[in-house]
Amino acid sequence: MIPALTDCLVVELTTQLPGPYCAMLLADLGAEVIKVEPPGGDPLRSFPPAFASVNRGKRNIVIDLKKDEGRAAMSRLIGRADVVLEGFRPGVAERLGVDYPAAKRLNPAVVYCAISGFGQKGPYRDRAGHDINYLAIGGLLGRGEPPAVPPVLISDLSSGLYAALAVSAALLRRAATGEGTFIDLSMTDCVLSWMALDIASAAQDPDAARRQLLGNIPHYAIYETSDGRHISLGIVQEDHFWTRLCDVMGLDGWRSWPSKKRLAREAEIREKLRAVFATASCREWDRRLREADVPCAPIYHLDELPADPYIQYRNPFYRLVAADRSESRQVRAPYRTDLPESELPLPPPVMGEHTRPVLSETGYGDDEIDRLIRLGAAYASRIGEQ
Repeated sequence: MIPALTDCLVVELTTQLPGPYCAMLLADLGAEVIKVEPPGGDPLRSFPPAFASVNRGKRNIVIDLKKDEGRAAMSRLIGRADVVLEGFRPGVAERLGVDYPAAKRLNPAVVYCAISGFGQKGPYRDRAGHDINYLAIGGLLGRGEPPAVPPVLISDLSSGLYAALAVSAALLRRAATGEGTFIDLSMTDCVLSWMALDIASAAQDPDAARRQLLGNIPHYAIYETSDGRHISLGIVQEDHFWTRLCDVMGLDGWRSWPSKKRLAREAEIREKLRAVFATASCREWDRRLREADVPCAPIYHLDELPADPYIQYRNPFYRLVAADRSESRQVRAPYRTDLPESELPLPPPVMGEHTRPVLSETGYGDDEIDRLIRLGAAYASRIGEQ
């Protein structure tokens, strides 16, 4: 962990993936994160492994923002916050009294980030959507032939990453100027940002929008091996990698072919590589190609990752045990530093686990907290009451 945000309090009013992922990234940087859930809970709790994967490092409080007493408690939290993160559809935060103007009145220097599918204004402001829809309108799905659902929720996770970057930048600005910032983050814009290379290419050559990125390169592809596994080959235009590949695969007559000729003979090369790769196992080809310094990698299933030497060396996985004794496998932040190893973060919280202590820190007495819970404006789990 890089403890850059240790004095920062993030109040997270989000569910599902984008906002929780952003808040978790901020927690990984040392921020104190209070996840505020509605009485029904984050829908992602229906998928415990998914919920746990983006909610470590947080404390949890349950507040009903549809009750006056709940909104009053929320106002106190916002008044203490450095960052407010919300993921409602546009207009909902205003109806609940937690939109940016309301937050700014309570806390003029607050950094407020609103994550939505299509932004807070514009023709699609009120349009319903999920990850696949933002990928469609952002042009990413159109790059497939035929279009297919990706195995990763790209817009959800990329928007969480961009939100964490924008919030961090806004906090730096606030440190210099004392001013807060409103961040309107569109998930579709995040897809467009990741499509920048394709968009730039298509602007120069409209036909490029119909072609697969690198899909016409026979030595940048996936091939099946004799054991039914698959290996990825990663040569783009590099002649030196191509020459080494030919040496390993016994294609002496093709060693001198430049990139242009290789593209012209794509079908021939692809057919030959299929035949040659089918003569040995994935592990054997991985060994031969790595020894020749050819870019390649075996294709793993997720349950095979822990056996890979790279994974074993970087040690990216660890386990956390929540207050209800449930365990989750976590993935460390992808950076390593020369700072001392940090302690494990808080485990994914149980609903209402920290309601009482958080309300107490916000200025409520025990009797007042009891009243809020009795009125249904707040909920505290039994674990949170211990």
